[in-house]
Amino acid sequence: MTTTLEFLPVPAPVLERIRATGRDAFGNAATPQTREAGLPLRCCLRLSRDGERVLLVAHRPSELGGPYAEVGPVFVHAEACEGYRTPHTFPAEFRDRRAVLRAYGADGMMLDGVLAEPGQSEHLVGELLADPQVDQVHVRNVVAGCWNFTVRRASA
Repeated sequence: MTTTLEFLPVPAPVLERIRATGRDAFGNAATPQTREAGLPLRCCLRLSRDGERVLLVAHRPSELGGPYAEVGPVFVHAEACEGYRTPHTFPAEFRDRRAVLRAYGADGMMLDGVLAEPGQSEHLVGELLADPQVDQVHVRNVVAGCWNFTVRRASA
């Protein structure tokens, strides 16, 4: 039996609130800026293009709580975008990047951590989620440690 996975960006309601209020959930100003291409966008799970306006905001990706529920910086589009349109497919522009994969149980405690070389993340995420104790896996940037997206088993 094949398990279907979900690849989750920053939730749309969180993005809508940030864009409407001009502040993230931690009170930081969300100031639009134009930055270099290649920034990982956590709203649509692709890399930024030249000339796109982005926001750098603080985000807590884990709804599980506990001591591993970190808050960290993420880039998102300054204006509403289409979001991540293929939630059951590993984000193509993240496939060939090195990544840290962190597996968490339903209690929010970290169960495992793996360094994935380019091209390994998709397979290793599947291996981590094959363990029934793992509730979700966070795919993170190797250098900055920033969260890129969450992967979990799709709800039936």
